[in-house]
Amino acid sequence: MKPAATLSLFVTLVLASASPLRAEETTWGADTMRQLVRDYMAEAGKPVSDHVAIGPLDERMKVAACASKPTIAPRSAYSTSLVVHCDGPQIWTFNLRVDVDGDAALPVTTPVGKAAGGEAAQQWHVVVPRASLPVGTILQASMLEERVTNVAPGGSFIKSLDEAVGLRLTAAVIPGIAITTRNVARAPSVMKGETVTLTAEGDGFSIATPGRAEADGYEGDLLTVRNIKSGVVLMGRLAANGIVLVH
Repeated sequence: MKPAATLSLFVTLVLASASPLRAEETTWGADTMRQLVRDYMAEAGKPVSDHVAIGPLDERMKVAACASKPTIAPRSAYSTSLVVHCDGPQIWTFNLRVDVDGDAALPVTTPVGKAAGGEAAQQWHVVVPRASLPVGTILQASMLEERVTNVAPGGSFIKSLDEAVGLRLTAAVIPGIAITTRNVARAPSVMKGETVTLTAEGDGFSIATPGRAEADGYEGDLLTVRNIKSGVVLMGRLAANGIVLVH
């Protein structure tokens, strides 16, 4: 056999023997990443239940499995995000948020306690519903209560009744679970089906008649309204106090 042919055969055999090794390399997906975080939280004495969201993670993701256990650490002292880092064989890093919004294990206290050394323990306020509330509910003070937690809640949590009252729920909530900005949106000034006052003004005259909103609307919006008396559908500009100005 010629030397060149021998070399070619040798390279072919090496590549052929290497292929199965590449095929056997393992990868990790979103579920593995979540489990790593849950294990870390459990070891830290702050276990989270399975329904707590951990992300952002694409369910289709695949990353090379770590040769050793990845390092996990909080991004900051008061953050609910963790940095998950792998040193190899491929280096990768994920910043993952542990969304404790819906976790019933969120510690709640009433009196201000004492930290080590006799100093007052740091505490934060969160807002929770008194009863189960469906999507679309406009929050009122009687539906809510403020509670105190020893766990830094993060910027998405609603922290006072004044901040929550008047907002509309975009997701159903249950008693005792802290409300966040992801659960609510600014409530419309007028909701579909609500009675409004249709007003038309001109030189020397002003007419007002009851109407029914055909859609939700915010102050300043053009709103479709049905005249309750005639049944005629009109378009007007929504002003304060449920007044719709028709031109």
